[in-house]
Amino acid sequence: MTIQTLEPHLIESLRQSAREILETMVFLSPKAIDAAPEEGSTFGDQVIGMLGFTGTRSGTFVVRTDETMAKTIAAKMLMMEPSELGSFQEAADGFGELVNMLAGNFKNAWVAEGNQMELSVPHVIHKGEVSLKSKDAGALRSRVHVVLDGGNLDIGVHFEPQY
Repeated sequence: MTIQTLEPHLIESLRQSAREILETMVFLSPKAIDAAPEEGSTFGDQVIGMLGFTGTRSGTFVVRTDETMAKTIAAKMLMMEPSELGSFQEAADGFGELVNMLAGNFKNAWVAEGNQMELSVPHVIHKGEVSLKSKDAGALRSRVHVVLDGGNLDIGVHFEPQY
């Protein structure tokens, strides 16, 4: 079974969205943002942000990182230090907003191609595992790997198979 990936210009849009949001809203400059193969459709990580969507194709936008980077991202967005966050829930709220902004920015490129996309609200899972339908034949999935000072961020788009 071969999993299809996004067209190169949409992967480039995902890279550009990541750079723009991280630099302008999180105040972090990525060292590198590279397209990377998305080997599987099951994820276990310290922090997983997900945002479902429907439209021309249904699927899930997935952003993964470790707890330290999630706290750093949330704190930077609030112009604070990570140690100033009261609980992980504050970090989760900020991380969810990052997922929302990244998905919304990617949506613009997808819609410009003549597609439709309706976004749900983001959900953040702390120290969990997620399995998506994008393992089935006909699925479409792509990911970019972002290297930041202090950690990494993986941003993926997973379209469910079309039946």
